[in-house]
Amino acid sequence: MGNENQLLEAIQFSWESMSIITWLVLVFGVFKSVGAFINAYKDNKTYSDMMANKDKTGITQFYYGVIISILCVLIFFLPYILK
Repeated sequence: MGNENQLLEAIQFSWESMSIITWLVLVFGVFKSVGAFINAYKDNKTYSDMMANKDKTGITQFYYGVIISILCVLIFFLPYILK
């Protein structure tokens, strides 16, 4: 029960503390992440196809999308983390 309240507090605090620059960085990150996943699955149907493909662009774009997605979550919660 306490973890749910802490998560709601973190979301609310981060939402209220976001500045325009933070929003811009977050939106840019989301677009880069979505673009990376689109590029990753352009020539590959599954993750296994990416791993088996000689051209490693798909798997590179997939991992890039994962990393950027994680960074977007960290950027969103940064005000709460710094609190």
